[in-house]
Amino acid sequence: MRTILGTSLALLVLACSPAEEPVAVATGSDEAAGSEASGERAAPEVFAGTAWRAVSEDGARYTTYLDPDGTYRDLRNGDEWQTGTWRYDVEAGALLCFAPEAEDGVESCWKPGKMHGDKLDATDSGGRRIELHKVEYMPSSDEGEASA
Repeated sequence: MRTILGTSLALLVLACSPAEEPVAVATGSDEAAGSEASGERAAPEVFAGTAWRAVSEDGARYTTYLDPDGTYRDLRNGDEWQTGTWRYDVEAGALLCFAPEAEDGVESCWKPGKMHGDKLDATDSGGRRIELHKVEYMPSSDEGEASA
C-alpha cells in the first residue's frame, strides 16, 4: 500500500471490486467528441499543480497534492501521511507513477481514465479501479505550516 495515487490508492482500491471494467484514456478526436455529449472528457494532460481526494471504505479521506517540482504529499483525514516523487509517463502508456520516500517504498503506477465532471477513474496494472475527486490544489508552504 503506497499512496492515494500510489499508497492510499492501494488502500482505497481494496474496497473496489476487482471485476470492474478498466477505463481507457481518450486518444482520438472521435472518442473525445462522443464523450463530450455524455459529460466525459479526457484526463488532464498535465497533472502538476493538481490535487485529488478519495474516501476509503472505512471513511478515511485521502488527499494527494501533485506538486510541480515532481513531489507529492498525501494527507489522511487532513494530517500529513506520506510524501515521495511522482511522474506522468506518456511514453509508457500515459501512466501516473508514485515512488514513496519510505525506505521500503515501491513505485506504483496508475492509468488515468476519463473525467466525469470533477471525478477521475484510475486503474492499476492488475485492473483494479478507484474513483478520485479533483479538489483545490494548495502549494506546500514552510511558512505557518505546523508539523503534526
